[in-house]
Amino acid sequence: MMRRLWGLFLLILALLTVTACAAQPRIVEVTRIVLDDTAVSTPIPIEVTVEVPVEVTRLVTETVTVVETVLPTMPQPGSAERPFQLLFAPVADTAVISSRAQVLADWLTEETGQQFQVGLLDNEQRIIDLMCAAPAETIGFLTAVGVALANQQCGAQVVSTTVQSNEMSWQAGMIVVRNDSDINELADLDGKSWAVPSQSSIPNNWYFQALFAAEGIEPGEIISVPGDNTAMLAVLNGEVDFATGTYLPPLMPFLEQEWVFGEDDPEIWRQTGVSPSRSGIGFVVVLGRPENGGYRVRDARSGVFDTAENIFDETRILTLSAPIPATSVAVGGEFPFGPARQLAELLIEFVASDLCSDALCAPDFYGWVGLETAIPANYDPLHFVINTLGWTDEALLITE
Repeated sequence: MMRRLWGLFLLILALLTVTACAAQPRIVEVTRIVLDDTAVSTPIPIEVTVEVPVEVTRLVTETVTVVETVLPTMPQPGSAERPFQLLFAPVADTAVISSRAQVLADWLTEETGQQFQVGLLDNEQRIIDLMCAAPAETIGFLTAVGVALANQQCGAQVVSTTVQSNEMSWQAGMIVVRNDSDINELADLDGKSWAVPSQSSIPNNWYFQALFAAEGIEPGEIISVPGDNTAMLAVLNGEVDFATGTYLPPLMPFLEQEWVFGEDDPEIWRQTGVSPSRSGIGFVVVLGRPENGGYRVRDARSGVFDTAENIFDETRILTLSAPIPATSVAVGGEFPFGPARQLAELLIEFVASDLCSDALCAPDFYGWVGLETAIPANYDPLHFVINTLGWTDEALLITE
């Protein structure tokens, strides 16, 4: 019996050995041998081969080349390669502008050690275009409306306002009516005839056009006349219902104080109860010259006083325009703050010097007598005109 069992064991072992040498299986079936109760159980070691998957990670090293683009460095504003540009419109003969403006450019270069160059362009819109294209190095000499448009188009900032030969840094227009008319407020102008001394004037025409549009007032016939004198005579003689003209405030008694816009009556001298008269040296005065305690009347009606002495008795001022700043200096929207502040101070110094008589102060150029630091809020009336009338570039064909 034991011999038969041993033979069976050898047969099974042989079969297992042959199977192990064949293709390696994934599953191995083992037959369990059950011995009878009389047999002796002996553990039989069995070797089983199992296929185990192995994951291999391949390390790949990749070289990346980074190309760095280096842009050329822009020259600084005010350098020889990128000078500050002093930009002028053709307000005078081109040869006069070039030579007189160069005096300023040379002085600024000497004072600052930076470079300044004169540019003469066809009109104010060309100046604004260049200020928008090169906002860090451009300086524009502009009318008040030009300053406002440059600010709206590309953020240009005003730095200086000029003082004119009449010693004022602003100008204003007035509406004049006859004393015996029924016109007592703006609304009464609806449908009334209007004499305009200059269609291109901001204070005498365009400001009032914007004001009427904003108030819903439509004047009747608008008559263009040649100058303040004709406009004042037209309203005096009843040829029109109202006229606009230049307003200059009166000089006050003893010159101790100045007439204040918005606070003092435009015809403050009427409180004396005395009519204007002609002084010995040609001024229109009330109670004598200011140095002697009187008033000097300077609005547009004084220009026709010799031919119409009754004009102040027969007419009155209905209202004034807002004050409109005089010719101004502005810089591009990205002009460096430090140089801009220094420029404003230097321009004031230059205009106060003797050199200015050969440059900006020359009578054949701007004829300035002074310069003030600009107040941006003073240009709000120009923004009102531009926005109300819908002005764009074509407004710059207008000169004050």
